Amino acid sequence: MAERVGLFGTEDPEPPPVATPRRILVSRLRQIGDAILSLPVVDALRARFPDAVIDYLAEEGPAQAAIGHPAIATVHILPERGGAVLPAPWRVLSALRRANYDWVIDLYGNPRSAILAAWTGAPIRVGPTRHGRRHLYSHHIPAVREPLSAVAHHLLALQSLGVEAPATEPRLHLGEAEERTGRDLLEELDSKSGRGGSAPRPEGDSPRIGLHVGNRWSAKRWPEDRFAALLRVLSRSDLRMVVLAGPGEEALARRIAAAAPESKSVVVAGLPLRKYWSVVAALDVLVTNDGSPLHAGPALGVPTVGILGPTVPEIWFPYSPRAGHQLLCKEIWCRPCHRHECARLDCLDWISVGEVRRAIDRALAWRGASRATA
Repeated sequence: MAERVGLFGTEDPEPPPVATPRRILVSRLRQIGDAILSLPVVDALRARFPDAVIDYLAEEGPAQAAIGHPAIATVHILPERGGAVLPAPWRVLSALRRANYDWVIDLYGNPRSAILAAWTGAPIRVGPTRHGRRHLYSHHIPAVREPLSAVAHHLLALQSLGVEAPATEPRLHLGEAEERTGRDLLEELDSKSGRGGSAPRPEGDSPRIGLHVGNRWSAKRWPEDRFAALLRVLSRSDLRMVVLAGPGEEALARRIAAAAPESKSVVVAGLPLRKYWSVVAALDVLVTNDGSPLHAGPALGVPTVGILGPTVPEIWFPYSPRAGHQLLCKEIWCRPCHRHECARLDCLDWISVGEVRRAIDRALAWRGASRATA
């Protein structure tokens, strides 16, 4: 077998020849938003190999993005490590080994996911060229030197296998019952708040705007008083406001809603992830900080206004205004810094309430035009 010199001066064997796969495992262990952004890889594999069995491997939160996807046969769900000696429970290890995968595509590439990729015994294993664990893969994801959207970056994993695919927007798949759950929950909350009755609203009447106000990192949160001011501005219209909260964000959401009582906004908090997505799917527009909701909105077909601070929009907002999505991000000297905390937050502070309101208007105009031509 021919040899080549690896990154660390060691001898790496040439990658084995790539045959048409019968069984494929896509692995993206962590980060809900990244799991959503990995779904175009599944779509590309299904388009290229319509008869292949495609499975998905992730921890519980990210795995929710793969559930319901029509191209995915089995979603293997991992618990968080919790100090366990093995990289996964034996039942998961056994299932991965028995599956006899031909390809494993590891889009995360940490030590745990690399070990699990090797454990499957698949002859073709794709992953990043990171540290010593690069040797657990047969093929490597090409290095990226320029900003590339997260979708396009995930699709690079297929290039080394001879699969070329355009970057497409990811799609989350909810069942009819899930979609109905979200609509029913909002109607119930509207009724309790005095904003609506028990009957569904007519199409095009009194649009619903969702505001996801939190993020675990303070440097990615638009200021609390700005969200409250936005609610007060929007309360002058006939819009129905929904303040959304993820885990640990309920107090923040209720403070913002209470600071604008005239908006009669409802707060949605404490929901399981897919039920939260069912609520987002029932919105007309979603306004959100950076984080997984930034990707859930577009993946559910909801026009999304993304408020980005220290991150790179070319990477993390691969969404087009032609689909109603609006990016708000300031080009200032210190960004992108990728910080989780910051004493100044100019990048977010310079985004005004008026700018967000105008972005909502553009998204609503797109929504209305889309429904008129549907």
